[in-house]
Amino acid sequence: MKGFNFLLLLLLFSCEKKENPVLEKDTRDYEVNRTAPTKPVDSLVLNDWFQYYHNENPDFSPEKFVLQQTSPISYTETSVIILNQKGFNEIYKPFLIFNESKDHYLDLDSYQWFLGPDGSASFEADQQVVLVDYKNKKAEQIAFFGPSYWIENAYWKGDSVAVLLGNSYEKVPFKMEYNFKKGRVKNYKYPDTLKFEKPYSKFKLEKKGIKIN
Repeated sequence: MKGFNFLLLLLLFSCEKKENPVLEKDTRDYEVNRTAPTKPVDSLVLNDWFQYYHNENPDFSPEKFVLQQTSPISYTETSVIILNQKGFNEIYKPFLIFNESKDHYLDLDSYQWFLGPDGSASFEADQQVVLVDYKNKKAEQIAFFGPSYWIENAYWKGDSVAVLLGNSYEKVPFKMEYNFKKGRVKNYKYPDTLKFEKPYSKFKLEKKGIKIN
């Protein structure tokens, strides 16, 4: 009888040793997955813009931009035609930048360039940046630039924050972060000049099949 009890205890102890490692592994894996930091996902637009200039400027870095000022967003009227309204030129459709919900978009191009008789882009001296409330068919200008400054591309952070990526005649890039929910815009400037022959804005058009003289 004592032998039987001894064998029973050995059997129970053996089963317990086999089960515990599985339980420990499951718990450990769950804790690792639950507490692992989430790696931020950069915008493809931002990555493309930085990579373009980084090729000739190895020190070009998003961390070097310096906040210059924060100011209220200024909304003004615009004559830019909204997508799917009469008179909208379909050539600009691939360049419209929608937010996540697809109910607002940015138009950087309609006012700045048009196709000439030879099929190449001709540029105006000035540029409007237009915010379009696509759901309510309403367009407003949120920025205006003369020939010395221009916005090259933009992207959204969710639905209410948009970031404009710009450059200048002096080859000093800048960016502007619009928070439409708070009604504020932050202006950042790069502390150095860049080296490049062709600005990203023209490279972007060529990637979409637009000819540049």
